[in-house]
Amino acid sequence: MTSAALSQAACTCPFKTVIALALAAIGLHASAGEGYKLRQSPVGAFGGEMAAGPDNPGFFGTASLSQIRISKFVDENGNKVKPPAIPPYKLNPALPYAVTFPEGTLDFHQDQTQLNLMGGYLTETTYAEGRLAFVANLPLIKQSRSFTVNQPLGTVVPTPTSPPLLPPQLAAINGGAVQANNTAQAGVAAKNAAASVDASGLGDAELSMAWIRHQDRLKVAAGVSLFVPTGDYDKARGPNPGSGNFYTLRPGVAVTYSLNPQQTTSDWDAGVTVGGRLSFGINSVNKDTQYRSGNFVYAEAGIVKVVGNWALGLNLSGTQQVSDDSGPGTVLGRYQNYGAGPFLSYKLPGQDAGFNLHYSESFGGRNSLVTQTLQLRFIKAW
Repeated sequence: MTSAALSQAACTCPFKTVIALALAAIGLHASAGEGYKLRQSPVGAFGGEMAAGPDNPGFFGTASLSQIRISKFVDENGNKVKPPAIPPYKLNPALPYAVTFPEGTLDFHQDQTQLNLMGGYLTETTYAEGRLAFVANLPLIKQSRSFTVNQPLGTVVPTPTSPPLLPPQLAAINGGAVQANNTAQAGVAAKNAAASVDASGLGDAELSMAWIRHQDRLKVAAGVSLFVPTGDYDKARGPNPGSGNFYTLRPGVAVTYSLNPQQTTSDWDAGVTVGGRLSFGINSVNKDTQYRSGNFVYAEAGIVKVVGNWALGLNLSGTQQVSDDSGPGTVLGRYQNYGAGPFLSYKLPGQDAGFNLHYSESFGGRNSLVTQTLQLRFIKAW
């Protein structure tokens, strides 16, 4: 084959198609839990209010400000996700020479500021000795993502039986390798630019109803939440305030028990309350992507000790998918994530109001985001 023919073959090879397909797999859309996440907060719900006395009927509200840092996302083995390798591309069918691309790396982090405004009403009328609570929760979210894939240059690799090349043939092969590398680097740069963006807007609203009964030291709350896709969402964008065009139904139950309401005694359990929570999330299909995240179980345990107007506690939570994802681009493996952290609460003297400062860090993740969260919450009843 002539040098001109080799050069033409190198120029007409569909590098862009092959490399674009490989780069497309770097996105955060196909995973256990679409986008490596589920509609479950990385911060436990238990705070100092778990030790509060009987709830007063009427209106109540909560405002929480969270600063969330996502440091990485991990695969089904808990390892940091790497970009998929670009497959070797043969430069010309007539010669056993190909451009081989080494493994790339991914540097990723995302900062998210989230303001949740929650309002509700607790009925005066009792039902089976408990009251009904109706709650609406609307998040306002600002996100900033840095997404950088570093792809080393590919090299021409001959097979052991490759015939020696004449200088014109070698020049054509090298020219094809340059073209392949230029296409790969351009694709990486485009992907980085598209994924490293800022986004802000409404998140997905949560509408809840619960039956709450408080008897002596025991408090039980059983109810259901519905997440509605009110959030700003674009399937072609990296970060999104909304999770997607789908619904999540999450029934659950929470129980708290005061071991010893007397805070002034010297007993170890003075002012100590323990609690547990269990819920089950059911996801519908994302109509924009035809992807359905698997259903999941969420469990949480907490303990708090109250001294005067102050309360110090700790909680541990875990989220585990119990069914597989389905739809285009489904990846094997299920979402798993745990979180733990302390909280400090202060009740305003003489007021049905207080503050709760909570830090939580995730660990033991599989097919999930790794997060660190600091949250300040204000609670007020009227």
